[in-house]
Amino acid sequence: MLLSLFYALVFFLQSILTPGANKINGKHVKVIHAKITRMAFMDTVICESSTLVKPENDLDLYYTLNDSGSDAEIFAINEQGTLLDSKKIPGAKNKDWEEMICYKDSLQNQHIVIGDIGNNRNLRKDLRLYDYDVNKDQTITHTYHYEDQFQFPPVKDSMNFDCEAFFRRDSSYYFISKNRGVPSVKIYKLPQDTAAHLATLQQRLQFKGMVNACSVFQDKTSSTENLAMLLYGRIFLFHILEKPTGIFLQPYGVIKFPSAGQSEGICWYSKNELRATNERGKLFKIVIKKSSIPSE
Repeated sequence: MLLSLFYALVFFLQSILTPGANKINGKHVKVIHAKITRMAFMDTVICESSTLVKPENDLDLYYTLNDSGSDAEIFAINEQGTLLDSKKIPGAKNKDWEEMICYKDSLQNQHIVIGDIGNNRNLRKDLRLYDYDVNKDQTITHTYHYEDQFQFPPVKDSMNFDCEAFFRRDSSYYFISKNRGVPSVKIYKLPQDTAAHLATLQQRLQFKGMVNACSVFQDKTSSTENLAMLLYGRIFLFHILEKPTGIFLQPYGVIKFPSAGQSEGICWYSKNELRATNERGKLFKIVIKKSSIPSE
């Protein structure tokens, strides 16, 4: 109990007292007001939730998983935190699972992609994505490395190859570095069908705080895409823009999230709602106040 209160206080103070906490690339980002409530506690089998995914918009269904060293298993829950099902992923090992996404292939078969991408000490040469085909009950492994990492580990001021967040777009994967106190957050691209297994640097973002998770929302009514990026005590919001050189993340807001604790899972529920989990088992509902969203 005392430990929980301590962490809650630390993350609360970090969210409100860190100088420049709402700046990206040296510019202030508009504060987006939101109503945040704790919806439930998740089943205790989920002891260290590290991601959150909503695979179908019209179902009360979410996927999550436990962090490093746990079984190679994912869990299905509802908004009451009730465990609905669990599934061992064939051909996979949980060395340091951090993030998960879902997509449907050209035949509308569902895939679950798990990122074994945690790299705290920047030593790993076995970073990988597990692409699990639900219909076939088969897993394909994609290995990769970062184009600008040549030492394992690199020198201290270059140790920025840990990652806990990625998303999928146009059959490619985009990794967001965790930002362990080094100059900038790095965005990498890994083409799904590449034979080189090389993640190339696309963009740098300068802000304070560590990135723990992300989620993309595609608004079909306006053909826009928004990215929610979860940090301790804050959620940065970005528009995903298309440039001649590739995608570009344009910040448009920040949500204060002081009650998050060690929150490492986030997903969109709708255009103006998010869900989040933390490693203490809490499931949060985040409703964005429309009046505080800047016009595009």
